[in-house]
Amino acid sequence: MSNKELFITTYLEKIAEKFSINKDKAFEIFSIATILDKTFDEIYADVIIPGPADGGIDGIYFDEQDGFYIMEVFQCKNSKKLAQNQLEKMKIDFAEVFEKGRRDKPNTEGLMPKLDEYISITKKGYHIEHHLNFIFNGNIHDTNYAANKDLFASYNDPVNNFLIFDSNELDKRIENLIKSEKRRKEIKFTFNAQKSNISPKEPQAIISFSILNVKAINFRMKALELCDLVDLEIETNGAEEKLFSENIRGFLGYNKTNRKIKDTLNDTSESIYFPFLNNGITILCDEMQIPSNPQAGQYIIPVVNPVIVNGLQTTKVIYDIYKMDITKLDGVDITVRLYETKNQNLIDKITEATNTQTSINFRDKISNKDFQKYVKLLFENKGVAYISKRGEIFTNKLSKEMHESITSEKAIKFWYATYYEKPEIAKNSISIVLEEVFDATNQENPLAQLFDGDKISSIYLQIYNSYQIIKLVVEKKKNRLDTNDFLEHSDELLSYGIYKYLTKNQLEFTQKNIENGYEYAVGIVKENVNDEKDRREQNKKTYSHSSYFKSSQCRIDYNKVAGISENYDLIEKLIDGVVEEDK
Repeated sequence: MSNKELFITTYLEKIAEKFSINKDKAFEIFSIATILDKTFDEIYADVIIPGPADGGIDGIYFDEQDGFYIMEVFQCKNSKKLAQNQLEKMKIDFAEVFEKGRRDKPNTEGLMPKLDEYISITKKGYHIEHHLNFIFNGNIHDTNYAANKDLFASYNDPVNNFLIFDSNELDKRIENLIKSEKRRKEIKFTFNAQKSNISPKEPQAIISFSILNVKAINFRMKALELCDLVDLEIETNGAEEKLFSENIRGFLGYNKTNRKIKDTLNDTSESIYFPFLNNGITILCDEMQIPSNPQAGQYIIPVVNPVIVNGLQTTKVIYDIYKMDITKLDGVDITVRLYETKNQNLIDKITEATNTQTSINFRDKISNKDFQKYVKLLFENKGVAYISKRGEIFTNKLSKEMHESITSEKAIKFWYATYYEKPEIAKNSISIVLEEVFDATNQENPLAQLFDGDKISSIYLQIYNSYQIIKLVVEKKKNRLDTNDFLEHSDELLSYGIYKYLTKNQLEFTQKNIENGYEYAVGIVKENVNDEKDRREQNKKTYSHSSYFKSSQCRIDYNKVAGISENYDLIEKLIDGVVEEDK
């Protein structure tokens, strides 16, 4: 058995034992967690389709982007062999349920909550881009299964978002995730600015200037030179990830923008105009030398530790074409904005300001904020892995030992639903939640005293208490034997209800009290759901769990029955926790 097979097998055994499931189901959790970079607990709770009636689909995740959604769909086979009928079936099953909206397709009961979510997002006017991912525990190039290679060539289609992953690809992704956690080795690279072809007597190549202690150069370079930089990064650090700013590393494949870039580069009549059709890339570095004169007729720009802060998608598409057909990049130039600075605050501002076309991942933006280290420390003291950065599910000691684990965005999301008392927004948009928390790290923000990284802030305990609540809510949902199907949609509102029950009655966040709060909250929500169904039926309107729990009406209805008034001094109350704990 190879090291790769031993690694995967060991994880499958641990996951199977942790969740009391078989190894086929464990492979689903392991492989989806690898692709999405989320904890095994979250994949089991939120992504895996429960029960045997999964409609031929193992997992679904809706990834909110800037103005649209990516729907990640998974089918996983713990098998060394690819089968054409399974690949075809995945396409057909998805099209029948989600594109045609069939609810009467046999054996699809487990998919219905995801279909409700799909319809709810669609009705809000958002475009949903489908990514179908077929994962198998074999090798595309295994000579014992010769059909694997042919089927991969026929079905793997990145442009149309049907991807096949084998165990080698899973292993490579895990290796890259682990490497991304390691310190970056120093990169030294020399850019060659292309001279003007308009004024041969004075062939300018660069525009250079400085503002205070920040130096800047704008120039044009060959696209192939950008590929040389990617090659150097991979050669030096084993993966390309650290060449890109942490704030923009969430590249998820070919979307509309990427396809346009690729189409332009593949069309020789258009690729020559690439600098006019593309915004270029922005690069920051620790050090650079500005040429005052040409050197042997060339304008060379040596740099140390270049990082691309804008242009990830452009770089990725160019590099993909470079690996497939280098001749496609002949004569293709790209414009570059190069800055020298080590000021992290300025780096963040440049990254945010230059990424106007693609949403910046706020999970990455807040991962390095000071408050995160204290949250992580508290969780670790409680025996829980708190995953705040990419790749930590395979590097965090507690996570590797299969302790309870949670990603920072989910923990913060349920703080927002409970202590911040906005369960409907927490359910609606994780990006709004994380953006608001990111803004709260600024001193001008009313919540700054919570998220400024002061070790006496009450935010750390608040986030942990929220985790205790959602942990129980998820356990109850997974183990339920009743027919209360609203439990598949109401995590945020139930968590809010439990929180309000505890605080209203001045109870500690103990397991018993949380369980009592759960029973109390479920009773109210069940009654409200039935009332809302009746009301909509009388008005001849359809009812949807997903739509109801994404509306403020669900919270208003809950507060009315529970006798809870709106909390107008909420921020002051949250910050007051600092004083109370300090005393």
